[in-house]
Amino acid sequence: MVWIGTSWKMNKTIGESREYARLLAEALAETPLPDEVRPFILPAHTSLAAVRDQLAGAPVLLGAQNAHWAPEGAGTGEVSMRMVADAGAQLVEMGHSERREQFGETDETVARKARAAVDHGLLPLICVGEPGAVRAAGDAERFVTAQVRAALSRLQPEEIRQTLIAYEPVWAIGAGGTPATPEQVAPVMSRIAEEARRLGAGAGCRALLYGGGVDAGNAAALLRETPADGLFVGRAAWSVDGLLRLLAIGRRYVDE
Repeated sequence: MVWIGTSWKMNKTIGESREYARLLAEALAETPLPDEVRPFILPAHTSLAAVRDQLAGAPVLLGAQNAHWAPEGAGTGEVSMRMVADAGAQLVEMGHSERREQFGETDETVARKARAAVDHGLLPLICVGEPGAVRAAGDAERFVTAQVRAALSRLQPEEIRQTLIAYEPVWAIGAGGTPATPEQVAPVMSRIAEEARRLGAGAGCRALLYGGGVDAGNAAALLRETPADGLFVGRAAWSVDGLLRLLAIGRRYVDE
């Protein structure tokens, strides 16, 4: 199984999201993907229900970019796991470096969110990754392994096997990032997989993804030359054509 997905971050209105989902569903109906390729998209909360309706029957998992760990309460401006599941989400992202830096998300809150996601039947999509200074100091593997251990700390081994972990080195993310090479990220991903197997009593996580500067030019190499089970993509998949190009690369990869 190869997972290819994208978070739209703070982009796309409801109308724009609906149109993207409509075109994607039509394209996948015309040219179906093999079962071994699993696409997923993470719109803004405001567009979840609209995208869900457009994707009805399409083989695309729908995810939310964030949700609170509490089932309900006085969390002004937040949405709960129950709410995003009700809007159609099947997975939920947590721990992205932007949320850690800008909104104070910590290893502990990521662990709470992972627990809450599992409790509400959602797949946790846990983001980990080191800043540039940590990479420069040669401490990336220790830093990221500690993030993984903390994020999974509230889950039982059999629940860890339902998690998705996305390795996204902070220095490689966004328009100002430096795209990473497979040689740079493969050792860290191997350590993530090893730690997930240890905590999951040998089985590991459901999928280990790579994200950070992914595009159609480097996707194939990242799949072939790292332990990645898939790719978590940003702006390169914000158009339907962009995502379809990446899905075609995933198709070729599983056919090899």
